[in-house]
Amino acid sequence: MALFHSSGTNAHTVPTAKAERSQIRQLIKKAAHGNLSAFIQATSHYLDLISEYLYLVGYTDPVDRSFEIQKILSDCWRYAPYARRVSDFERFLQVHLENRKESSTLDLANPHNFLGALNHRERFLLVAREFQHWSKKSLKLSLRRKEKEISTDLMLLKSKLIGFRNSMLKQNQQAKVRQVSELLEGVYCSKQARKVEQEIAGNYHVLQYKADWLAYRCELVELKQKMELTTTEKTALKERLSIHLKQAPTESPKFSDNLINHFSFVRLPSN
Repeated sequence: MALFHSSGTNAHTVPTAKAERSQIRQLIKKAAHGNLSAFIQATSHYLDLISEYLYLVGYTDPVDRSFEIQKILSDCWRYAPYARRVSDFERFLQVHLENRKESSTLDLANPHNFLGALNHRERFLLVAREFQHWSKKSLKLSLRRKEKEISTDLMLLKSKLIGFRNSMLKQNQQAKVRQVSELLEGVYCSKQARKVEQEIAGNYHVLQYKADWLAYRCELVELKQKMELTTTEKTALKERLSIHLKQAPTESPKFSDNLINHFSFVRLPSN
């Protein structure tokens, strides 16, 4: 669901992102009351994210990946009454993806040879932030992490994917790497960004981190296209899902479940 701006995205796109998220919020509410059409519309915004994640756990065949997405969304429909907010659904989706077993070991050639070594949080951050441009707020709510922890996670993810060893640097250099990571995430205003650029000028290791990540991002663009389903495959998936879910039951949460899920969204179901 590419709704959120990050590095390199113009700020004037934010109102559009908010409008789209508002639309999804309304669809999620309708889905919670049993509106299947609203559910299909809402979850269509997450098809790329789910597909990309499943690719990273070994579902490289698009047919297998499509049917696995159908299973995941079928479970999401079953528990649709539990989700009252977009963040509820995104939290449940994140938890559900974490519980997916790997189909096979992901073995990709250089420069993607580190992708197979990612853990769940790293995989989710890669697809949610880098591919789908989720905001840090959405990442915080879905992963139940503090913003400072998310920033650290993103810095370490970049390092892991490019084979950069932060531990070999001096403490002040590690701090600069963190700043560069934040710079690449687009969290600084123009004045702050210029200051960071000036401070890292001449620092070879920090500049190498930045250059290596920017180069690798270009490599990810081509891989991302392989990780997503085509428009035709998505249409067929949504049609199958609509037919399959027409007679599928849903679970209604108890009051205690709703209370617990407000904080953790892991009470599925109450029994």
